[in-house]
Order: sequence, then structure tokens, then C-alpha cells
Amino acid sequence: MHYSVIEGIPKQAQLEELLHLYATIFEDAQLKFFIERIETKTQLLCLIAYDQRTPVGFKIGYRYDETTFYSWVGGVLESHGKKGIAKTLASLQEKWAQENGFSKLRTKSMNRFKPMLILNLKNGFDIVQVYTNDSGQTKIIFEKTI
Repeated sequence: MHYSVIEGIPKQAQLEELLHLYATIFEDAQLKFFIERIETKTQLLCLIAYDQRTPVGFKIGYRYDETTFYSWVGGVLESHGKKGIAKTLASLQEKWAQENGFSKLRTKSMNRFKPMLILNLKNGFDIVQVYTNDSGQTKIIFEKTI
């Protein structure tokens, strides 16, 4: 397994790998929204996990405010689950955020993504807020001091 660290907007080939992973992992993937967010956020960080040359997981985050890095979206292909890839991606993201002057990580999830909730709690995140968005989805906000 090896990992690619991409600061800023990814090159076309990397963007295509990210889009493929995103669309494969998330049944409700919104590709236009995904690309728009990647193209408009500052201090964007994209991580891609590879098994040989095959992309199998990813994690994307960006600057939320002066002190907080927002861990936006990520996932691992089902075929590569339970191998520590998500944990490694989270660790790489946290290390990068610290090295780039952030003191807090923030992320959101939903109750239906149990593995993500568990990973966040195991990685030291605290639940700081729960709310219902305009689409009627209940969102859970996690934060962690780094």
C-alpha cells in the first residue's frame, strides 16, 4: 500500500481517480458538487491510497477557518476494508494539518455511517453538535484538538 499526498487542486488523472472512488463508494454521490468543492476550497488536501497502482481509498479536507481543518469526505473500497487504510489516511491528514498550523480537526457524519462514527470516536474526536439539515438529514459534528 502506498499513499499520494496532493496539496491544492489535483491534476486531471488524480481527479479522475478521486471521482471514480467517490462514485463507487457513495451511492448518493453528487459529482458536480464534488468537483465544485474541490475547485473552490483553500488549503485543499487530497490523499489517495493505492494497492499497487490501483486507487482503493481517499480522504479530502480543506481549511475551515484559521485554526480548524475540515475533514470533508473519504472512504475505502469495500474490497479493501478492515486493512487499516482509513486509519492511515486519517493519520496522514491529521499530521499534515498539524504541520500546516491547524490546531483543530472538524468533520461531520451521519448515524447510517457507523464505521465512520466509530473511527472518529476511536481517533479522539468528540461529538460537539447534532443538527438536521435542509434535506432532513441528521448530521453529527465531531471535533478534535491536535
